[in-house]
Amino acid sequence: MAVEKIFILPGGFLNVDRSILLSSMGMGQVIKIPVYSVLLMDPDGPILIDLGLNPDGVQNPEKAWGARAKLIKPQLHEEDDVRRRLKAIGLAVSDIKMVILTHMHWDHTGALRFFTHCPVVVQRDEHRFAFNPDPFISSPYMPNHFHHPVDYQFVEGDGFVAPGVSVIKTAGHTPGHQSVLVRVAGGKSYIFTGDAVPLMDNLKLKVPLGNAYSAKQCVESLYRLEHLAQLREAEIIPSHDMSVYAIMDKSPDALK
Repeated sequence: MAVEKIFILPGGFLNVDRSILLSSMGMGQVIKIPVYSVLLMDPDGPILIDLGLNPDGVQNPEKAWGARAKLIKPQLHEEDDVRRRLKAIGLAVSDIKMVILTHMHWDHTGALRFFTHCPVVVQRDEHRFAFNPDPFISSPYMPNHFHHPVDYQFVEGDGFVAPGVSVIKTAGHTPGHQSVLVRVAGGKSYIFTGDAVPLMDNLKLKVPLGNAYSAKQCVESLYRLEHLAQLREAEIIPSHDMSVYAIMDKSPDALK
């Protein structure tokens, strides 16, 4: 079995220093990057990969995001709320059968509190670290995003979570980061990398993120994803690359 369709659900934009995504490169150069969720139309029920920005930030940015509201200046509108994106293609939150979190940073867990009805797949290492992060890398974890009665489903390493959908542990950006390999009916495959590959330049140049938990693991994960993509003839989809995002089919159209 395989996923029937994939939808890219737009979720706003961030303004970040390029060196945050590419270590020591482009320092002082602010770039606009996309935030989005991925909807997999699985035969057994829809699956969401990542949950974007906290929709409360539309009305009260500082309450939702703290200092990041002014530092990174998220650009978020009411229609970017994942609940609205789902409604636009005829789905309700309650229709989602599973959520997969690539990691638990603030721009990937913003709507987590709305998905307490279904399992949320996360690496055990990531969950443990999110609730007790090392101080030097703690700020992207926002407790107000994930301190909810969530039904976490822990995985340790690689593994299938649904027919045609598997998680790949790609530590480095965070201790328990994971990417998602998806096979679509018809034979095409994608790897949604999360922040293991935020920009295609990370992969091309083998450069880690500037805000990595482990730069060494970041680079190892880049090589691993490149190898798996060639092995499975899968297309790599980076998490925050504006040039890639701009040409992707986005909801309400399915990814082609």
